[in-house]
Amino acid sequence: MNWPGAMPERSYSDIQSVARAAAILRAFTKADSWGPTDLAAHLGLHKSVVHRLLATMAKAGVLSHDTASGRYSIGALILQLAPKGGANNALKQLARPYLQRLVDSSGETVSLCVVEGNHGLCIDCIDSPQAMRFTVSTGDTFPLNAGCVGKVMLAFQPAQFIEQLIARKALKRYTPNTIVDPTKLRAELAKIRRLGHGFSDSEITPGSRSVGAPVYGADGQVIASLAISAPAFRMPDAKVDGLIAMVKTAAAQLSGELAGHPAEAIKSDAKPAKTKAATRKAKEKR
Repeated sequence: MNWPGAMPERSYSDIQSVARAAAILRAFTKADSWGPTDLAAHLGLHKSVVHRLLATMAKAGVLSHDTASGRYSIGALILQLAPKGGANNALKQLARPYLQRLVDSSGETVSLCVVEGNHGLCIDCIDSPQAMRFTVSTGDTFPLNAGCVGKVMLAFQPAQFIEQLIARKALKRYTPNTIVDPTKLRAELAKIRRLGHGFSDSEITPGSRSVGAPVYGADGQVIASLAISAPAFRMPDAKVDGLIAMVKTAAAQLSGELAGHPAEAIKSDAKPAKTKAATRKAKEKR
């Protein structure tokens, strides 16, 4: 029965698209990504119907569309709605295309990491295709005061978190390059915040170098770091600035997608940090 002036009740067939959208979402429990043709076959629906639904859901942020491969994966909106325990998996799925493009363009190992307690945690990584490479594994933990990945995330934590880490005397030394002095660490973190990226040279593993940038969530807070890591001989000073530009661009694009506007990037007018060698050469020219 409809009350006077009330909207007429819709039949079940009128909300069939909602049921189909739900079926599409359930399909992502079977695979991290789907192409329209495979998904249509999996659901037993016509490809044109599935294609329209996928496009609509991607536009709404429910799904993410990788234009290069044509495949769809879970989108930023689902990440925002995910309970804390499932957020890392949702972030991993959304970020995977960015990691792959970074590996393809840099030829080096790329990792995505988050803060877990008082340590960093790698939630996804893709190793360099080269025979000699810097290797990272999903599930690896690492210190926050040493290495580019940890420092980038630590730099954007609340001041209280940083000071508590220092007060616990948790600044462990791994190599002669590890920053264990509180004053130097604070200065390093301030530089990372100012420039929007980090750099490390053999701070945990001798003979390795990394560059990284922060990933921002929908609320504007840093939720992860994206990093490129390589043997030092394949990341000489001459290549560092180019790799910094790559990782900052990818991190900004991922941050934009998380905020619901993937075409936009978080812009930074800061210039890439000079490595120690580059700074020394500049002084010699003077």
